[in-house]
Amino acid sequence: MTKQARSEYTRLHLVRSAAELFDRNGFAGATLDDVSRAAGVTKGAFYFHFASKKELGGAIQAEACGMLRSFVDKLTATEAHALQSLIDITHMLARWLDSEPVIRASLRTARECGDRGRPFVDFYVELLATLEATLLRAKRAGELDDGVLVDVVSTLVITVCVGIEVLWWAGIRRGNMRAGLGDMWSLMLPGIVSGDRLAEFHTEGSEAVSPD
Repeated sequence: MTKQARSEYTRLHLVRSAAELFDRNGFAGATLDDVSRAAGVTKGAFYFHFASKKELGGAIQAEACGMLRSFVDKLTATEAHALQSLIDITHMLARWLDSEPVIRASLRTARECGDRGRPFVDFYVELLATLEATLLRAKRAGELDDGVLVDVVSTLVITVCVGIEVLWWAGIRRGNMRAGLGDMWSLMLPGIVSGDRLAEFHTEGSEAVSPD
């Protein structure tokens, strides 16, 4: 392994180790000493990659944004309906919330530090922009019902996603997160597309979203 490759590996390892700690203990509850120990590196090695915990938090947000972009690129290349892509993005988010510390840490940090602005809300900003761009594609393709406003639907969808994250994180709701999301899409979809097109969309997510 080259020196550059080792450096990139160490940086990613720090990001993922920190994400697990931020997910479990919160941004304020995880110290840089905790992160260094969890990653198995010295404080000097940590500061080689990150100048502060804020910068590390930004790196976690960036990693989460990269995961979202990669998934959306795959959908855009393979799916015919933009609205199905929108549904699948929310299902992948639910899947990540069940299994991916980077995503969970990004959202928990946003809850705790959102009043401090960026980079703590970067994943929310990216998610909202992605939802709106996907909805605009759906509108241009004639998939949305007449009179449906993109900003209203994007606000509704991100509110549902955030609400699911909070309810399951707090233990108020139990069971399969994606099944609950599918039920909510069954309620929302008739208000977004005309009745004669409902059968074109899979509220439980398509094959693009790996099964639980």
